[in-house]
Amino acid sequence: MTVVPRGSETTDAKPALSNQKRTKAATGEAMSATKTAAASAVAVGKGMLRGRLVERMAEIAGKASSNAPAKTVGALQPSYEASGQQTAPPQTPIGATASPSESQPERGNSPPQVERAGATLKEHLQPKRLKKDYRALLKRLHERVLDVQREQLFFAPTKDPAPLSGLTINSANRAFGNDYRPICCQLFDWTLAQIDEDLSNFTFIDYGAGKGRALLLAAEHPFSAAAGVEFAEELHDNAQMNIAQYPRSRMRCRNVECVLADAVQVGPPDGASIHFFFNPFSREVFAEVLNNIVMSYRSKPRRLYLILVDPIATDLVDASGVFARTEFSMFEDLKWKALSPYDVAIYRSLA
Repeated sequence: MTVVPRGSETTDAKPALSNQKRTKAATGEAMSATKTAAASAVAVGKGMLRGRLVERMAEIAGKASSNAPAKTVGALQPSYEASGQQTAPPQTPIGATASPSESQPERGNSPPQVERAGATLKEHLQPKRLKKDYRALLKRLHERVLDVQREQLFFAPTKDPAPLSGLTINSANRAFGNDYRPICCQLFDWTLAQIDEDLSNFTFIDYGAGKGRALLLAAEHPFSAAAGVEFAEELHDNAQMNIAQYPRSRMRCRNVECVLADAVQVGPPDGASIHFFFNPFSREVFAEVLNNIVMSYRSKPRRLYLILVDPIATDLVDASGVFARTEFSMFEDLKWKALSPYDVAIYRSLA
């Protein structure tokens, strides 16, 4: 057995302990460096991975945005293969502007057909249009129902209008005449009923007598005479035939005549008279005829009446200082408004 001195043991133990400490320190430093390097590598790896993910996500987002409209349009198209059709209708490319015929109305906008129907309805509901349509209906009612029996009494039919353009007229006032229109038989009777006097004391004058309808309707009342004035030769001939052929059993006035002349050239009779105007001529000619009547009245005051159907110049009569307008009763006023296709004004002389 070898004996080691105590001093030698102490001296050898210290270096051994110091070596162990250094080894541990070196190992710690190495581990720390390794951890640091590993952390750095992990951080770099995470950064690279995050960058790649961001780039990939951006790339996917870009593709999605470029493909989304095409997919949406395709998804909205019906399946024509499933329905048995061979080809699908042409599609408008993305970004292209559809033609007006192919464009669909936007939500909230009415289709053109609905807009046109609404405009037409609005036009027909205007007060003036409603009045016009109602009066057209009344004219058909008189023509096809109320006037039928009386119309059968005329030898030459009087119910059809006649334009002056195709007639023979030798007058300087040809351009101021209006086309022939027949007066409604019932309406004529209503106008005469407003004159509460003995008609046998009056002469009836029809300006623009046409085919003689109003003239012969007046002959059914007890006038002292009935005269018509017409400037179109063909219409005058029809009036003459109707006067000759009208049933005498219905004529309470047999003194009936129609003259071929211009109304401006014919003066009123000297006695009491009723002057009938169914809008036969323009305002200018009416002013001349009215002046003849007014001048005759002032030279010899007497009872005169003016009956204006569909009047155009009542202001001239009001300004004459000779005539006052006859007011209808409430009942008569309602009857005119409900059943007359034309406005009517009746004037009486002041004498």
